Amino acid sequence: MVRMALAAIVGWLATLGIVVTAPQKAAQPLPPAQRLIVIVCDGLTLRDVERMGDPATTLLRRGAVGLLSGSSLELHGRRSVYVTLGSGVRRRAADRAALGRWLMQHRKTMCIVGDNMVAALLGATAPRCRQTNAADITFIATSPQTLPATLRHWIAHLRATDCLWLIVPNSPQVGWTTRRLTPIVLFGASVPRGWLTSPTTRTVGLVSSVDFAPTVLTQLRLPIPAEVTGAQMHLVRAPDPLPHLRWLDERSQLPLRQLPTVAVISVVAVAAALALTALALLHPLPCWRRWQCAVVIAGMSIPVLLFVCGQLPFSGTPFALLLFCVLGVVAVISAFGLPTDLPAYRIAGVVCGVSALIGLLGVPLYWATPLGHYPTTGWRYFGITNAGIGIVLAGTVFAWGALRLPHRWMVVWCAIAPLLMGSSLWGANFGGAMTLAVGFAAAWELLVTERPAWQRGVARSLLALLATVGTLTLTESWLPVDERAHYGQLLLRLQSVGVGALTEMVTRKLALLWRFTTALSLNWALLAIFAAFTVSVPLLLRRSAALAPLRSAFIATFIGAWCGFCLNDSGIEVIGMALVYVGGMFLITLPHCRPLGRR
Repeated sequence: MVRMALAAIVGWLATLGIVVTAPQKAAQPLPPAQRLIVIVCDGLTLRDVERMGDPATTLLRRGAVGLLSGSSLELHGRRSVYVTLGSGVRRRAADRAALGRWLMQHRKTMCIVGDNMVAALLGATAPRCRQTNAADITFIATSPQTLPATLRHWIAHLRATDCLWLIVPNSPQVGWTTRRLTPIVLFGASVPRGWLTSPTTRTVGLVSSVDFAPTVLTQLRLPIPAEVTGAQMHLVRAPDPLPHLRWLDERSQLPLRQLPTVAVISVVAVAAALALTALALLHPLPCWRRWQCAVVIAGMSIPVLLFVCGQLPFSGTPFALLLFCVLGVVAVISAFGLPTDLPAYRIAGVVCGVSALIGLLGVPLYWATPLGHYPTTGWRYFGITNAGIGIVLAGTVFAWGALRLPHRWMVVWCAIAPLLMGSSLWGANFGGAMTLAVGFAAAWELLVTERPAWQRGVARSLLALLATVGTLTLTESWLPVDERAHYGQLLLRLQSVGVGALTEMVTRKLALLWRFTTALSLNWALLAIFAAFTVSVPLLLRRSAALAPLRSAFIATFIGAWCGFCLNDSGIEVIGMALVYVGGMFLITLPHCRPLGRR
């Protein structure tokens, strides 16, 4: 069975890898240029550019088109932009942008036309000039009202060896719930029609803001500095690239439009579970216990149902009705369709196991946008978010404890899951890999060892952490530079810059951890609830010998989730998703709420 499971996992990965990388094989480098014209215009979407008419539609029909992901420009009069089109370091854009400095180091002349809107693109020290015809690269800041005239002027003066860029920055001009992917177009006599793509996003038609600087340097035949975090863009030929871009734009908005619906359904599920739990405690009748367990199990299945229902072309009211119906079916099956002698926590263990499988081996593209997490950086389009870490961690541990899965299966899963989570070719989440390594090692000590000891558990966790980091270091070193994600890029910067890159990364992660945690008062409530569970649940379950495996699973989940909170910049997402399964299993295993069929 172990060999069959391993073969199935390998076959799945190979098949999905072929599907994901097949379009990239047709990618070709962008043509070089003697002069570049970069037009930056804020406040437009892809549909706005399409409706603008000529000459904007000429660029879309005849140029290389893509969608830009990532907060890209610190626009004039705007604030709170932390990802730049230059170095990619998460600091204020104008302070850290280095494209202007890199161009000046190689004696390339620049010209800036317009206001300070492109300061974050070049850097605050970029020189200004008025001789646009003599400059190697010209940056023009314009507005939607003057964009048609600006495009018409520069297209008329475009030489055969020139290329023109149209960039619409994905700026914080609106709230994060209404932010859109924005168009980026490359036009010129030597530019064929098609999609823009890059190794950073690994999605045809999508590029990241950090890809622009290395692309400009490559077009001007300049070397790319070691501190650049992006990769040069490529082109995939297509007769009509716009339909795919419209689909991609629609796909990125769908989870945001469904976020209010998901929030309401989640609140209703929690309220119903708490109300039925109170009734089951006050009136311990079999019917109340049965329905309480059924509603809790349905609520725990929401992450899985979001994956399944998210693949269907529904939004708004139809999506809400569909999700309510599926949740009702799950609750009814849990209450009446399963054997009465099957403990409720085992049914919940099956839900946890399916959630862990989908969280790690499902489509990584989906986990860029679960529960309203909008991908504002390109890497999140093929990686697993911190919410996915919590799903995989808690789902695995609770399925392991509730179903008492064979140790041989769990050896394979515990060895593969952290490596997949941290690999640039799959999860691209190094903090998630370390979190799973620590959490699974603690679970092994608590669930497998007859007499667990905290000293041995700490040693086991440290060994698992070192083994995971060492294996990922070797595998990432073998990958080509343009295929490396977060940890691979960090190794590359360590080789070129030194330990300073590691210090900068740790400092930045700690600052982001504090900023993300303190951003909402709800985060403090989640931390308080999770801390209360951490202290109280092991004590409440200590008296029940039958629930000893679940007590160990709770403790292992708490250890892994708190490590995930510390090891990830948005660790509150790990806590939040782990709380879904911790809370569900706790409600099911309350002392007075016995498994189905028992008194």
